[in-house]
Amino acid sequence: MEKENVVIANPIYDAVFKRLMENNKIARFLVGTILDCKIVSLEARIQEHTDPNKKNGALTLYRKDFSAKIQDKNGNTKTVIIEIQKAGNFGDIPRFRDYLAVEYKRTEYPIIAIYILGFNLSVNSPAFVAFPECKDLQTNQKLTVHDNFVEHLTHKAYFVQTKRIKQSLNTKLDAVLSIFAQDNFASEDKTTKSFPMNSDIPEIQNLLTVLQHAAADEKVRKELEKELYYQRYLEQTYGEKDKKIAEQAEEIAEQAEEIAEQAAKLADKDAENEHLRLQIAELQAKLGK
Repeated sequence: MEKENVVIANPIYDAVFKRLMENNKIARFLVGTILDCKIVSLEARIQEHTDPNKKNGALTLYRKDFSAKIQDKNGNTKTVIIEIQKAGNFGDIPRFRDYLAVEYKRTEYPIIAIYILGFNLSVNSPAFVAFPECKDLQTNQKLTVHDNFVEHLTHKAYFVQTKRIKQSLNTKLDAVLSIFAQDNFASEDKTTKSFPMNSDIPEIQNLLTVLQHAAADEKVRKELEKELYYQRYLEQTYGEKDKKIAEQAEEIAEQAEEIAEQAAKLADKDAENEHLRLQIAELQAKLGK
């Protein structure tokens, strides 16, 4: 018998996401699932930052750094810096570069970035890894990329695009992504979600339990109200400008996808033409004998 849905706090909000990252067991599970590797250890290097936008004071970008020992599928272990950045606005992309530039100057270890986005890039995938090549995390298929930020990366980066996620519980990764999906809201302000509590994965059950408690926690609720206040301020003060930027970004993403599809069709056509050319050449060779 299927278990009923439960109400969980929406982890796209900083007040909720902090709760997850403060739980080392859950943080290791989330990072390990996205990176598809074993997290031997995960230690916070600095306290998390929710950085104000200098232009309007709105809290738009959350970041947290970890020092981690990770083990690949061959059993090799190495120390890396995990930088998690969670942003809700397309205009935060230049700030990603600024933070990483600072990080490069102060660490000797490789940096792996995880970007959790409340907006869409022009890569048609809910979750993907970029650099040296771009691959879908769910299908492992290579992706064609026409996105300025992604194309100019100089470090390994994982992206979760919350607006592209469709609910699925087939795998650990599917379940983790579904928890971040921006749908099935249980409240008008979208701070809580309805989610099926029928996963057989213990780590997912633990994660959902934490989010259930966060949804009912008065301290978390007050922090969420503060976040919502800043969001409303941003929308009221800069809403039209941000709306136009978002619309333009979405339009560019759609155009990039269309171009990629057309390029794929042309490539198939070229291959077909080459095959026909070879067949004609063979026939001509036979006729010439």
